[in-house]
Amino acid sequence: MKRTSLFALLTCFAGAVLAAPAFALATGKLVRRFGSHGTGKGQFNFPTHIFLDGTGKIYVTDSLNFRVQAFDSQGKYLFHVGKLGDASGHLGVPKGVAVDTEGHIYIVDSYFGTVQVFDQKGRFLLTIGRPGTKSGAFQVPTGITIDSSNKIYVCDSYNNRVQILQYVGGRSDESNESSP
Repeated sequence: MKRTSLFALLTCFAGAVLAAPAFALATGKLVRRFGSHGTGKGQFNFPTHIFLDGTGKIYVTDSLNFRVQAFDSQGKYLFHVGKLGDASGHLGVPKGVAVDTEGHIYIVDSYFGTVQVFDQKGRFLLTIGRPGTKSGAFQVPTGITIDSSNKIYVCDSYNNRVQILQYVGGRSDESNESSP
């Protein structure tokens, strides 16, 4: 019996996101496509980065709509975080997204030189960094990933480095609301 290798294919192309949860390596067959150009739910204006979390949610930075959109594994719109602005929880140019093991959503903002953190309900939690050249500061950060130990890797483009941060806190969302 011949086995076919399968892997996930996630890519951005011409303003639309293509998602294929099962892609046959031998054939390269497209399984699914979702998204179109626009400003509505599930639409994109310059998608730049994509992240698939451990639960199957797909996160897409929608850079010129100033948000990150989340979808289920079938491409159905779930929610978005961020909007245009210069206050906490607002985004200038989101360029990367990742999710830690506790479900916190980390968004790299190239315009403001920060990483903003949100919970799964889209509530703003905190900002990491500031524009600059010192440790913990960023100049045009453009990418982010988080490993299984919640180490946060940020591509700090204009400083020509990758900064590695460590998440050390516990849950900061609803799990604390039920405590006496």
